Amino acid sequence: MRFIHASDLHLGRTLRERPLRDEQAAMLDALSAAARDATVAALVIAGDIYDRGVPPPEAVALLDGFLAGLRIDRPDLVIIAIPGNHDSAARLSFGARLFEGAGVHIRTDAESCVLPVVVERDGERAAFWPLPFLTPGCLPPDFGRQAPEGRAGAALGELDFGEAPPERLRSQEDLCATAVSAIVRRLEPGRSNILVAHLFARGGAASESERAFVGAAEQVDAGLFDAFDYAALGHLHRPQAAGAKGRYSGAPLAYSFDESGQERGFLVVDVEPLAPAKVQFVPVVPIRALRRIVGTWDEIMSAAARDQNPDDFIEAVIEDPAPVLNPVERLRERLPNLLSVRQAAFESSGGDASAGPVRMERADAAGVLDDFRAFHREVLGTEVEADALALMTGLVEEAERAARQA
Repeated sequence: MRFIHASDLHLGRTLRERPLRDEQAAMLDALSAAARDATVAALVIAGDIYDRGVPPPEAVALLDGFLAGLRIDRPDLVIIAIPGNHDSAARLSFGARLFEGAGVHIRTDAESCVLPVVVERDGERAAFWPLPFLTPGCLPPDFGRQAPEGRAGAALGELDFGEAPPERLRSQEDLCATAVSAIVRRLEPGRSNILVAHLFARGGAASESERAFVGAAEQVDAGLFDAFDYAALGHLHRPQAAGAKGRYSGAPLAYSFDESGQERGFLVVDVEPLAPAKVQFVPVVPIRALRRIVGTWDEIMSAAARDQNPDDFIEAVIEDPAPVLNPVERLRERLPNLLSVRQAAFESSGGDASAGPVRMERADAAGVLDDFRAFHREVLGTEVEADALALMTGLVEEAERAARQA
């Protein structure tokens, strides 16, 4: 059976306060075009449909138009979606029971993970097990376990001195292991079983555009996916494998400059029972790419003058050892969507062990105010106004008083 695996749409996201509606609309058009292929039985979206819990109206309209168009073009297509850590499960679930009748399965309740979406096509059957992003306490400690035989609990008015209740499930590892264990006991032989989950598999490569967890406490062992024919994963924005059975489709658009130059898209997956899944990556070509230009100021200006795609979203990294004044305005004359300028002259050595320790000297008030004036001129291109200078003077004096009292 063939299906499309996508994730991390992040509808409603902005890039350095620049809206991405046109880019996201084009991305959804590419996804729709692939889903119109009659050989595709299902479309799976593995979380982070929206970029935040309360999405802007434009993002809701994008998703509405996308789903409505698919229902018209492919009424037989099964659509399965789960919330990610950026989504509000409660809001995403609005109308879910109504949508089920139209073949759109939006599964937001963690305890419903043991109820698969079964897809049948040309004599093939596949069970999709939707596992939304898990939050502490979303599953009871005894989830999926049967009560001990012969024990009905304490009668009315009778004290129960049985075992203490198990502790609440909090970590991603415990929650995921509990949920997957409950699902595995319900797998049926003879059909393909696909896990759909939004999580951070241990060993995965993250990027700066994700809301990554701190440390390894919220990462999950990729071996949990081994019981399935395929695990369609979301959360990490780089396309990559997670163990033998798990795959991240990655975000279909780049959302940070450290992702520039990396292909983005979605996956077309063919599965059959007890056989390795066949996975094809389908790139999405954005309207405007994210690009990083690196070099000296003269090199960057020369490259900008002959740039073939000046409307791309661009970050310039200036490597000159001395600061370049007013680079933003000068570059935007040639690159209108310049979103970021970094200068090596203002950035630290990056923790170079060979560099000596940095000695911080306390500056006097006059020196601080001179630095403030110079910074204001460089960033905004104007002299600092009297009111702002007075406010800064007051802050410096307050800091000096606090330092003397320390």
